[in-house]
Amino acid sequence: MQVVRKASILVALGLACAASMAGEIVGSTVISNGSTNSASGFLATARQNIGVAEQNGKITNSTVIATNASNSASGFLSTANQSVGRATQNGEIKNSTVIGTNLTNAASGFLSTANQEVGFAKGNGKVENSTVIANGATNRASGFLSTANQQIGGAQGNGVLRNSTVIATNSSNTASGFLSTAEQSIGVAK
Repeated sequence: MQVVRKASILVALGLACAASMAGEIVGSTVISNGSTNSASGFLATARQNIGVAEQNGKITNSTVIATNASNSASGFLSTANQSVGRATQNGEIKNSTVIGTNLTNAASGFLSTANQEVGFAKGNGKVENSTVIANGATNRASGFLSTANQQIGGAQGNGVLRNSTVIATNSSNTASGFLSTAEQSIGVAK
Protein backbone atom coordinates (compact mmCIF):
# COMPACT_ATOMS: atom_id res chain seq x y z
CA MET A 1 0.00 0.00 0.00
CA GLN A 2 2.82 2.38 0.87
CA VAL A 3 4.53 1.54 -2.43
CA VAL A 4 1.45 2.67 -4.36
CA ARG A 5 1.21 5.83 -2.28
CA LYS A 6 4.90 6.68 -2.82
CA ALA A 7 4.64 5.93 -6.53
CA SER A 8 1.61 8.23 -6.78
CA ILE A 9 3.50 11.01 -5.02
CA LEU A 10 6.50 10.59 -7.33
CA VAL A 11 4.28 10.69 -10.42
CA ALA A 12 2.54 13.83 -9.14
CA LEU A 13 5.87 15.51 -8.42
CA GLY A 14 7.17 14.52 -11.85
CA LEU A 15 4.15 16.04 -13.57
CA ALA A 16 4.44 19.21 -11.49
CA CYS A 17 8.12 19.56 -12.41
CA ALA A 18 7.40 18.99 -16.10
CA ALA A 19 4.63 21.57 -16.06
CA SER A 20 6.85 24.12 -14.31
CA MET A 21 9.43 23.90 -17.11
CA ALA A 22 7.00 25.33 -19.67
CA GLY A 23 7.51 29.06 -20.18
CA GLU A 24 4.32 31.11 -20.23
CA ILE A 25 3.51 34.79 -20.38
CA VAL A 26 -0.23 35.07 -19.78
CA GLY A 27 -2.37 38.18 -19.25
CA SER A 28 0.75 40.27 -18.79
CA THR A 29 2.45 43.41 -20.06
CA VAL A 30 6.21 43.56 -20.66
CA ILE A 31 7.68 46.99 -21.45
CA SER A 32 11.37 47.63 -22.06
CA ASN A 33 12.78 51.05 -22.97
CA GLY A 34 16.44 51.63 -23.85
CA SER A 35 17.75 48.19 -22.86
CA THR A 36 21.39 47.59 -23.78
CA ASN A 37 23.23 44.26 -23.86
CA SER A 38 26.72 43.62 -25.20
CA ALA A 39 29.56 41.14 -25.19
CA SER A 40 33.06 41.67 -26.48
CA GLY A 41 36.06 39.45 -26.38
CA PHE A 42 37.52 36.24 -27.68
CA LEU A 43 34.39 34.00 -27.49
CA ALA A 44 31.79 36.78 -27.26
CA THR A 45 28.05 35.98 -27.23
CA ALA A 46 25.23 38.44 -26.47
CA ARG A 47 21.66 37.27 -25.84
CA GLN A 48 18.91 39.82 -25.26
CA ASN A 49 15.47 38.37 -24.43
CA ILE A 50 12.48 40.63 -23.88
CA GLY A 51 9.11 38.97 -23.35
CA VAL A 52 10.35 35.50 -24.29
CA ALA A 53 8.71 32.17 -23.43
CA GLU A 54 10.68 28.94 -23.97
CA GLN A 55 10.06 25.16 -23.70
CA ASN A 56 6.45 24.86 -24.82
CA GLY A 57 6.51 28.64 -24.69
CA LYS A 58 3.21 30.50 -24.77
CA ILE A 59 2.47 34.20 -24.96
CA THR A 60 -1.27 34.60 -24.47
CA ASN A 61 -3.49 37.67 -23.94
CA SER A 62 -0.35 39.75 -23.40
CA THR A 63 1.52 42.79 -24.68
CA VAL A 64 5.27 42.97 -25.23
CA ILE A 65 6.77 46.37 -26.10
CA ALA A 66 10.48 47.04 -26.64
CA THR A 67 11.74 50.48 -27.64
CA ASN A 68 15.36 51.45 -28.43
CA ALA A 69 16.75 48.05 -27.41
CA SER A 70 20.35 47.41 -28.42
CA ASN A 71 22.25 44.11 -28.48
CA SER A 72 25.77 43.58 -29.80
CA ALA A 73 28.62 41.11 -29.86
CA SER A 74 32.10 41.82 -31.10
CA GLY A 75 35.11 39.58 -31.08
CA PHE A 76 36.56 36.41 -32.51
CA LEU A 77 33.52 34.06 -32.29
CA SER A 78 30.84 36.73 -31.96
CA THR A 79 27.13 35.89 -31.91
CA ALA A 80 24.32 38.34 -31.14
CA ASN A 81 20.76 37.09 -30.52
CA GLN A 82 17.96 39.59 -29.92
CA SER A 83 14.45 38.27 -29.22
CA VAL A 84 11.35 40.34 -28.53
CA GLY A 85 8.06 38.49 -27.99
CA ARG A 86 9.34 35.07 -29.04
CA ALA A 87 7.94 31.65 -28.13
CA THR A 88 9.90 28.43 -28.73
CA GLN A 89 9.47 24.63 -28.73
CA ASN A 90 5.81 24.32 -29.68
CA GLY A 91 5.73 28.08 -29.33
CA GLU A 92 2.41 29.91 -29.46
CA ILE A 93 1.58 33.60 -29.58
CA LYS A 94 -2.18 34.04 -29.16
CA ASN A 95 -4.41 37.09 -28.75
CA SER A 96 -1.31 39.21 -28.10
CA THR A 97 0.49 42.30 -29.33
CA VAL A 98 4.25 42.50 -29.87
CA ILE A 99 5.77 45.89 -30.72
CA GLY A 100 9.46 46.53 -31.39
CA THR A 101 10.59 50.06 -32.24
CA ASN A 102 14.17 51.03 -33.14
CA LEU A 103 15.64 47.64 -32.26
CA THR A 104 19.32 47.16 -33.08
CA ASN A 105 21.18 43.85 -33.16
CA ALA A 106 24.76 43.56 -34.43
CA ALA A 107 27.57 41.04 -34.54
CA SER A 108 31.05 41.87 -35.78
CA GLY A 109 34.09 39.67 -35.77
CA PHE A 110 35.67 36.64 -37.35
CA LEU A 111 32.70 34.18 -37.15
CA SER A 112 29.93 36.74 -36.64
CA THR A 113 26.26 35.78 -36.61
CA ALA A 114 23.34 38.13 -35.86
CA ASN A 115 19.82 36.75 -35.19
CA GLN A 116 16.87 39.05 -34.55
CA GLU A 117 13.34 37.74 -33.87
CA VAL A 118 10.29 39.89 -33.17
CA GLY A 119 6.89 38.28 -32.57
CA PHE A 120 8.06 34.89 -33.77
CA ALA A 121 6.97 31.37 -32.75
CA LYS A 122 9.28 28.39 -33.34
CA GLY A 123 9.09 24.59 -33.30
CA ASN A 124 5.54 23.87 -34.48
CA GLY A 125 5.07 27.59 -34.00
CA LYS A 126 1.69 29.31 -34.10
CA VAL A 127 0.84 33.00 -34.23
CA GLU A 128 -2.92 33.47 -33.96
CA ASN A 129 -5.21 36.50 -33.53
CA SER A 130 -2.19 38.68 -32.80
CA THR A 131 -0.48 41.86 -33.99
CA VAL A 132 3.26 42.15 -34.55
CA ILE A 133 4.78 45.54 -35.34
CA ALA A 134 8.48 46.15 -35.94
CA ASN A 135 9.36 49.72 -36.89
CA GLY A 136 13.00 50.48 -37.58
CA ALA A 137 14.37 47.06 -36.63
CA THR A 138 18.00 46.74 -37.71
CA ASN A 139 20.00 43.51 -37.80
CA ARG A 140 23.54 43.28 -39.16
CA ALA A 141 26.51 40.97 -39.22
CA SER A 142 29.95 41.94 -40.42
CA GLY A 143 33.05 39.85 -40.49
CA PHE A 144 34.70 36.88 -42.12
CA LEU A 145 31.81 34.33 -41.97
CA SER A 146 28.96 36.78 -41.35
CA THR A 147 25.34 35.66 -41.31
CA ALA A 148 22.34 37.89 -40.55
CA ASN A 149 18.87 36.41 -39.92
CA GLN A 150 15.87 38.63 -39.21
CA GLN A 151 12.43 37.13 -38.53
CA ILE A 152 9.43 39.35 -37.86
CA GLY A 153 5.88 38.20 -37.22
CA GLY A 154 5.87 34.58 -38.25
CA ALA A 155 6.04 30.94 -37.33
CA GLN A 156 8.54 28.18 -38.04
CA GLY A 157 8.46 24.37 -38.03
CA ASN A 158 5.05 23.53 -39.51
CA GLY A 159 4.35 27.18 -38.78
CA VAL A 160 0.88 28.70 -38.65
CA LEU A 161 0.17 32.42 -39.05
CA ARG A 162 -3.61 32.88 -38.65
CA ASN A 163 -5.87 35.94 -38.29
CA SER A 164 -2.89 38.13 -37.47
CA THR A 165 -1.43 41.44 -38.62
CA VAL A 166 2.29 41.91 -39.25
CA ILE A 167 3.73 45.37 -39.95
CA ALA A 168 7.45 45.94 -40.54
CA THR A 169 8.37 49.48 -41.52
CA ASN A 170 11.98 50.47 -42.29
CA SER A 171 13.34 47.14 -41.11
CA SER A 172 16.76 46.20 -42.43
CA ASN A 173 18.91 43.09 -42.41
CA THR A 174 22.50 43.21 -43.66
CA ALA A 175 25.48 40.87 -43.84
CA SER A 176 28.91 41.92 -45.05
CA GLY A 177 32.09 39.91 -45.19
CA PHE A 178 33.70 36.97 -46.96
CA LEU A 179 30.84 34.40 -46.76
CA SER A 180 28.00 36.82 -46.03
CA THR A 181 24.40 35.63 -45.99
CA ALA A 182 21.38 37.78 -45.13
CA GLU A 183 17.92 36.28 -44.70
CA GLN A 184 14.88 38.38 -43.84
CA SER A 185 11.45 36.84 -43.11
CA ILE A 186 8.44 39.07 -42.46
CA GLY A 187 4.98 37.57 -41.99
CA VAL A 188 6.15 34.09 -42.97
CA ALA A 189 4.92 30.65 -41.95
CA LYS A 190 7.48 27.96 -42.75
